[in-house]
Amino acid sequence: MATIPWLATVLREAGVRVVEEGNWLGRVAGSSFNPIGVLWHHTAATSSAANPHPALNICINGRSDLPGPLCQALVDYNGVFHLISGGRANHAGTSVGSGPIPAGDGNALMVGWEIDYNGISQAMTNAQYSASVLATAAVLRRLGRDASYARGHRETSNAGKIDPSFIDLDTMRVDVARQLAGNPPLNLSENDMKLIQSTNRGIALVGPGYFRVLTTNEEVQQAVLLVGNPLIGNDRQFDLWRSIAFDGQVKAPSA
Repeated sequence: MATIPWLATVLREAGVRVVEEGNWLGRVAGSSFNPIGVLWHHTAATSSAANPHPALNICINGRSDLPGPLCQALVDYNGVFHLISGGRANHAGTSVGSGPIPAGDGNALMVGWEIDYNGISQAMTNAQYSASVLATAAVLRRLGRDASYARGHRETSNAGKIDPSFIDLDTMRVDVARQLAGNPPLNLSENDMKLIQSTNRGIALVGPGYFRVLTTNEEVQQAVLLVGNPLIGNDRQFDLWRSIAFDGQVKAPSA
C-alpha cells in the first residue's frame, strides 16, 4: 500500500469536513508506506478562529531540517481536515513501539494527524477533538484495526515528544472504540443527564426532555465533573441524540 487514495472518501462518509490541499495524493516523502494505525500530534502553533490553520504551509512544505509533507492531514481550529499527503509523510520518526504498534519506521507504520494547537498554553478545541475521533475511527475501520492502534506521538517517540498535550490518550481511544462499535447509543434513565458532542454542533447537556448547548469552557468543565466525559459523534448522531432527549425516550430502570 504505497498510497491511501480512499482517505478523502472515508473521512467524508464519517461526517468529517475535508479540504483537499492541491495534489495531496501525489505529495509523498518516499515509497515505504503500509500503515496499520493512526498517530496523533499537535503542531505547536497557536491557532484561533481568525487563523485556524497557522501550521498548514509548514506541514505541506516542511522545515529547513525536515522536508514535507509532515503529515497526512492537518486538523484546523474548527475541526476541518486538510489533506496533505496520500502516502508516506515525515511525521513519526522512529517508533519505540507502543501498544500493538511495533518498533520501527513510524512513517511507514502510521497515518499522522497534525492537530493545529500549541500544546503549551493552548489545548485542543472541542471541534478538533470530535473530528479527530471520527477520522481516526474511520481510518482504523478501513484498515481493519481496533482503537488500540491509535497512539499519541509521546507514546511512540524516541525523542521525548510531548504531543498531543492536554489529552488523556486512553479516554480518546475509548471514544474511538465507541465509534468503531457503531452508532454510540444514548441511554437515558429518568433523572439522568449526559453530555453529547460533535464537531459542528458543539457540546450539549441532555436528559429526558432536556437539551442545552454549553457555550463556555467553564460550563463544559463543570458539566464533565458532574456527569463525565461527552459522548462523541458526528453531526447526524448528535441530532439523533438531541431528538431522543427532546422526545423524552428513556430506558426502563433496572430492577
